[in-house]
Parts: sequence; C-alpha cells; structure tokens
Amino acid sequence: MLFAVAAVACGGGKDPPAPQRFDGAPPPRRVIEPPPRDVRALPPHAITAAGVGPYKLRTPIADLSKALPSGPQTVLLNIPGVVDYAGARDEGLLIGGERFGDVSFIAVLREGIARTAHGVGVGAPAAALTPVGPAVSDPRIARDPDLWVGAALPGARFVLDQGRVLGVLLMAAPVAPDAITPGGGTGSAPSPPHPHGEADAGAGPAPPCERSAAPADAYAGIVPLGLTYTPACLGAADGVGASGDIIVVAARGAGDTRARRLAVADVRGLRWVAPVRVEDGRDELVAVAEDRREGARVYSLVGLRLDGARLVKVAESEVYRLDEQHASWVGMSLDDLSLRLEVMADGDRLQVGGVLIHAAGGQAFTVAPLLPVSVRRRRPVEPDGERDRTRVDAGVDGPPAEVHHDAASDDP
Repeated sequence: MLFAVAAVACGGGKDPPAPQRFDGAPPPRRVIEPPPRDVRALPPHAITAAGVGPYKLRTPIADLSKALPSGPQTVLLNIPGVVDYAGARDEGLLIGGERFGDVSFIAVLREGIARTAHGVGVGAPAAALTPVGPAVSDPRIARDPDLWVGAALPGARFVLDQGRVLGVLLMAAPVAPDAITPGGGTGSAPSPPHPHGEADAGAGPAPPCERSAAPADAYAGIVPLGLTYTPACLGAADGVGASGDIIVVAARGAGDTRARRLAVADVRGLRWVAPVRVEDGRDELVAVAEDRREGARVYSLVGLRLDGARLVKVAESEVYRLDEQHASWVGMSLDDLSLRLEVMADGDRLQVGGVLIHAAGGQAFTVAPLLPVSVRRRRPVEPDGERDRTRVDAGVDGPPAEVHHDAASDDP
C-alpha cells in the first residue's frame, strides 16, 4: 500500500496521456476561413492624379460593382445641355463618367473622406491650398474665382465656398494644348472643359505683352473708387475691374502720369470678368452673368474687346440653363444648384466648361463636370446710334453668337 501511494506522489498529479488511436485516421486539419468579401480600404483615402483610394480614373464604369461593398449603386445625372453622366456613390464620394464608358471624374463631397498628400480635403480653409500650388495660370483661360487649381494636382478642381473647400473634383488631366500660334490658333484642339496646361507666348512681330501686377495705388482716383484691378493686355488699358454690374478698364498711373479710365460696360447679372489671351500680346475680356427668368437660372457669356475708348462685343450667348423641372428629375432643387465656369480662348472660339454644384447648408451633395459648350467669337458689333455705347446687357443686345454643345442633348 505504501508503494502505491509513493507511485501516485511521484506522478506529480498529471493527467494520464490520451489514448492512442488505432483506427488509422489522420488527426483533424486546422482550416482558416477566407476573409469576408466586404474587407476594403477605409477613409481617409488618398487623392492622387490616378484616383481616390480604390477608385481609379479611366477604369470601366461597370467595374464599380466590384469595388463597392454593397454592389452597384447606380446614379444617373442628366440635366439637358448641362450634365449627362452615370456612376455610383459611396461614403461621400461620387464616381462617374459617360454611360457604358470609363470613369472620367471622382468627386469628394464630405470631410474626412479623402485628402491630398499635403493633407488638404473638404472643409480645409483656402489658405491650406498653398502646398498644392502654385495656382495654375494659363493666359488663355479665365476661371471662376471659386475654382482653384494647383500645379501639384492639375487634374483637381477645388470648389471654394466662403473661403473653405466645399468639394474636390478630380478629373483625368488632358494633354496640355500646344502654344498659341500667330493669328490666335492652336496647334491642336484642347479638351474642354478641363484646360489646365501652361502656354508659352509665341513669337510675333512685336514683343508679347506680359500681365504684370500693379502697385496698390496704381489706379487711384478712378471712379468707381476702391476697385481691385486684374492685370490685362488690352492695348491702351492694362487692368480690368468690376463693381456690381459695371466693368471698368483702365490704364495705371506711373510717376507724373495719372491713372485713366478708358471704357466702361454694364453686364446685367455680372458674376465675374477676366482677360483671356486671344493672340500674341493681346487679350479680350470674358464676362459671365447669371440671371433668373421664367423659372430658370440662366448663365450667359459675353466677350468684349477694347476698341478705342469703348468696349464692343465679340461674343454673346446663353451657355447653360437650369430649371426646376430638370433639376427635380435628378432629385435636386433649383435653389440648391449653382455653376462655376471656365472659359478657354481657342482660335475663333471660346470653349466653356466648369462644374455643377448641388449643395445646401454648407454641405455638397453633387459636384460634377459640365458638358462643354463652344461659342464662336466674331467681329465687333457696331452699337446702335440710339443706344448707349457703354451698355452691354447679357443675352439682350445684338444677334446671338453661334453655340455648339459637344454632347448629344437638348439645347438649353
């Protein structure tokens, strides 16, 4: 009995080994389950020239169903003459392009969803855009002041609202158009409405005019007072300013020479005015106006040339129309829609494009590129003797310029 107790004590109280199996079956194998299908990249995504996070430009629209975790969430965005795209939404992103085509744009609509390598995204103050710059500048292009494009990411439009980034629209960057040739033509047609390439001034019989910033007091004493003048090469004038619906072109003062106002124009509903380079050393002005009439919001383009002491029209056309009926088709309200336009001078035409914005309460719900529109420039129209030569009412005076919409849609 004592020996039995000792034997148990020496065993240390360990469990006896498991009995061996004699049926010849191998031990069970450990199986690792595959990861669930909804594993995906999480925000914040990186905004690069190629795309936003897992969504890439120039990939087939049909492939979106593979990238979206819950399958296809089709969006049809169609306002005749304004936008016509198909795509999908996903967590503050809008991915779209031509139907049955490739992804041509990606819009970032909410804070915290995506940002650039410089940390810039929706909600950032305008001052934070500096690292993405410098701002892209092409003398042939006039752009809404609330559209900002930086050299570090030329395919992106940063949409500004009250000094902050409301949305980021990323588009496939086209090849920069050739330099302007003497006479105003270009070597190859640009790809509106996304012009962004730099242009070298061509050699002409006279040295090309360079737009240069003026000292703060260079236009002192010109009525109306207090205008900010944008540098321009208009012949005798070197600056353009605006106040309300009034456009003023002036020559700056220097030394004993006083500043002079050379011409004035009145464009009803003026949103902004800027110079565009139409040929070596010479600019014309493009003015964008917005008007509410007949239950619609109408955007018009007016082209102006300085001729002696007056501004005469070289182009005038209604380019985009938004109305309540078409807005409701895509679940939007007319009051919440707005456009930011870009205009490129291309030979005898003005190529117009830009961005459609659907936003309310400081939150963007849709940001998409506009369908391109082409407006022909023409020789100045002599004003009627009975009409004030300085007045140019958008969409009222003179015959309409030729307009061409580059997409199959109803004429707005």
